[in-house]
Amino acid sequence: MAEHGPVSGQAAWEAGYRKSGRRYGRAPPDLPPFPPGTRILEAGCGDGKLLLAMTGRGWDIVAIDFSREAIRISARQNMLERGRFVQADAAALPFTARSFDVVSISHLLGHLPEEHRSRAASETERILVQGGFAYIRVFSTRDFREGRGVLTEPHTYLRGDGIMTHYFSEEEVETLFPTLVRRELSISEWSMRIKGEHVIRSEIIALFRK
Repeated sequence: MAEHGPVSGQAAWEAGYRKSGRRYGRAPPDLPPFPPGTRILEAGCGDGKLLLAMTGRGWDIVAIDFSREAIRISARQNMLERGRFVQADAAALPFTARSFDVVSISHLLGHLPEEHRSRAASETERILVQGGFAYIRVFSTRDFREGRGVLTEPHTYLRGDGIMTHYFSEEEVETLFPTLVRRELSISEWSMRIKGEHVIRSEIIALFRK
């Protein structure tokens, strides 16, 4: 969510969190049933929406975000029963190789330019144990915001608030992690009403294994 490099709007994210606090109000999604004790990196924790869905499961969670304000907001809610918050960049993770069972990346990759997405994918592969999982959520090219804003890279648009978003095809998601094996891939869509118009939000959800 708010995790990104400085070239993709760090100041805009910080300003947005300072102004609005929790920015995303949709209910947290269902998550894979990883067993208690699973070591999870929540990369790009943002305002903590996905952390809400992680509570009560006995997971050992490290939640990171590039945004200091996002970390402050999430930490203030005391959502982690086991774990800690770290301000860090997903494209240059401060963790040793093979230190996590799962890396969860929810809408982080879409806010990174292509070069940083590649680095973040490599870092994910590096810190996963053999047999570990990468759990990914990204907005798809079917989303109503695809094409809105200033085009900066293919299927990547900069909006007026300074936030950049990339929209993924299923084929692109399949190739995100060269050394991982895709185990599941699905599309989730829901309707929103904006200024009297019904629009569709569309995201791709995928699970990869090392």
